[in-house]
Amino acid sequence: MLHWLAGGVLRASSPPIARALEPLVIRVLIVDDQPAFRHQLRLLLTAAGLTVVGEAEDIPQAEAMVKALKPDLAIVDVRWPGVNGGEGVPRLKALAPHLRVILVSAHRNRSHLLQAAAVRAGAEAYVAKDDLDLDLVRGWFSKGGEA
Repeated sequence: MLHWLAGGVLRASSPPIARALEPLVIRVLIVDDQPAFRHQLRLLLTAAGLTVVGEAEDIPQAEAMVKALKPDLAIVDVRWPGVNGGEGVPRLKALAPHLRVILVSAHRNRSHLLQAAAVRAGAEAYVAKDDLDLDLVRGWFSKGGEA
């Protein structure tokens, strides 16, 4: 299973060497209105060793799941009816300041604009849905948890 190293999150009862190597499971929430995409992304994330804790169809449902499930990472579609993912990022982070958010979109042709908007909104990254693959997902966590 792919893990972030716990870094400074240590249990006092663990021996020093065990504390340094203790893994932390990465809990992921998928937020997208397309069930087929959510299913494919769940398969990809699971193959990368991540734990998918939930799937939300919209931002209000995602807000409830962030409160209840306390994910480490939310992968959020950038386009929504009524509220876009960029607007949803601050709402999700207000509920869980530790939450990392990666925005995804089917629109590759405006990726530089969407990347800038994603970062301004508080997301760690923007990725075109077509670019999501196992190597990319694993790469998000290969540098001590840096997305």
